[in-house]
Amino acid sequence: MSKEVTIYGFNSVETSVSKNPNSIIDLYVDKSSSNKRIEKLLTRKVASRLNIIRVDKSFLSELLSTEKHQGIAAKITINEFFDLKSSIQFLSQNEGSLVLILDDLDDPRNIGACLRTANAADVDMVVLSKNRVNMDSPVIGKVSSGALQKTNIAVVSNISQFISRIKEIGFWVYGTSENAEVSYWQPNYNDSTAIIVGSEGAGLRDLTKSQCDQLLSIPMSGVVSSLNVSVACGLMLYEVLRQRSAN
Repeated sequence: MSKEVTIYGFNSVETSVSKNPNSIIDLYVDKSSSNKRIEKLLTRKVASRLNIIRVDKSFLSELLSTEKHQGIAAKITINEFFDLKSSIQFLSQNEGSLVLILDDLDDPRNIGACLRTANAADVDMVVLSKNRVNMDSPVIGKVSSGALQKTNIAVVSNISQFISRIKEIGFWVYGTSENAEVSYWQPNYNDSTAIIVGSEGAGLRDLTKSQCDQLLSIPMSGVVSSLNVSVACGLMLYEVLRQRSAN
């Protein structure tokens, strides 16, 4: 099964053209644009097989609800998101999986950035709450720079229930907390692992914290008390990747 979404911005669209051109339904280009990168992209052999529609800049701005679209957008198909049942089935069949859970995140830019980081770190699945985010937002696709199309994503109604289910199939669950006494590099991440990051400011919900096997902190040496959620996400995931690569 697949679903249609709209992406915009040169990097996101270029990734789809290069890596997955068959997913592109329509490619929209600002007919008044003189962007040399866009024109070069359109001269590629693969682009000759695409349905390229030259439109007014105002059409793109209205379609995407932003004027910062760089003169290019695309309607694409992506894999349908996993739900609770299908995500547990998938993870049960893939021992040693790495899962990223975004607890209560709703900002599309942060979600897109976390998807990009997760894909780079070879995360097996990213999990979000159905009640907190509109995954059809074109901003997510733009910021993720192609990761939206190439990452396994589960959108579930109840994060708490998802956590309980993955613990039943052998996952260790680690959450981030600035008050935790254990640093993020101390655990052994070689078994099936779920990393949970919370929204900026609020952090993890109390219920989520109570379900974690261990809470971990990212030591801060400067005057700031916290990191952007996508940066924290990157530190955590790359520590898992570092440990697993060493073994």
